[in-house]
Amino acid sequence: MTTEARPESDSAREFLEGILSRMKIDAVVDVAEKDDKIVLEIRCEADDDTQRIIGRRGQVVDALQHVVGKIVSKSRVERGKPVVVDAGGYRQRHIERLEDLAERMAEKCREQGRAVDLSPMSAYDRRIIHMAIARLEGVETESEGEGEERHVVVLPAPAE
Repeated sequence: MTTEARPESDSAREFLEGILSRMKIDAVVDVAEKDDKIVLEIRCEADDDTQRIIGRRGQVVDALQHVVGKIVSKSRVERGKPVVVDAGGYRQRHIERLEDLAERMAEKCREQGRAVDLSPMSAYDRRIIHMAIARLEGVETESEGEGEERHVVVLPAPAE
């Protein structure tokens, strides 16, 4: 007897709902399957619950995303879409803050005419900074450091 496999987005949603239930958080998980990713958006009635899900500097929502992504990838036969977990629009606000930081550091670099080191950050955050700086004139970026100390350096672009 063959049973039809559930779509991975449904199993990801159910798994995440189970975690939230164990955290004693009353929430609804909406699924948006996009061309390049599966987005699980957590909606809570209470703002306190949303903040608990996001955590300090997004650590909890990042951990939830990591765990759900690992569980989903274990059930796959071949490589599939990455899973993104979000709560209260945190991901978009975070990207906007990083892009704003990139613009400010680019301006500082241009004004001072020298390299500006940013604080260590995750590979995902560094990528957002690199992409934001790439759209700006007169500056470029590189990553330096190892492991937890890896960070972006904003440099004046070489004169052409």
